[in-house]
Amino acid sequence: MNILKGLALTVICAGTMLLSTSTSAQETGQEQVQGGQYQNFGNWQVHYSAFPSTMLQPEVATRYNIRRSNARGLVNISVLDTAREDNPAQRVAIQGYALNSLGQRINLQFRRFVEEPAIYYISEVGHDNDDRLRFFITITQGDRNEELRFTHTFYR
Repeated sequence: MNILKGLALTVICAGTMLLSTSTSAQETGQEQVQGGQYQNFGNWQVHYSAFPSTMLQPEVATRYNIRRSNARGLVNISVLDTAREDNPAQRVAIQGYALNSLGQRINLQFRRFVEEPAIYYISEVGHDNDDRLRFFITITQGDRNEELRFTHTFYR
């Protein structure tokens, strides 16, 4: 198995295992699917998850220069085009920030990972124990902009 597939599997597994620590779908009006959460924006289905960086295998984290720490989380975003029957992954620009429990802003730096046909974007985020982060993520493609908002609580 190549390293990127290992990262993709880790991201999927982490999203599945941590759904219970995210804000519930009923509270936020978003839907949950097996392996993660998503929000619909027109023909875009935006999948997202947040999980501790320690869930990555050490060799995967090293290969992709991701720091494993009990004080660091990862945010994973993937955008699918539901207007097409095969729901292809979309190349988009993603930027955003999180607000921690004290209201402090944490800028997110997303990196794109491509494993055809999958495309996903990952950012690291620092956190304290029992830190509820509110995420504000802007997804852009051409002149189209959508804002994904969600909340996740991280623990050490």
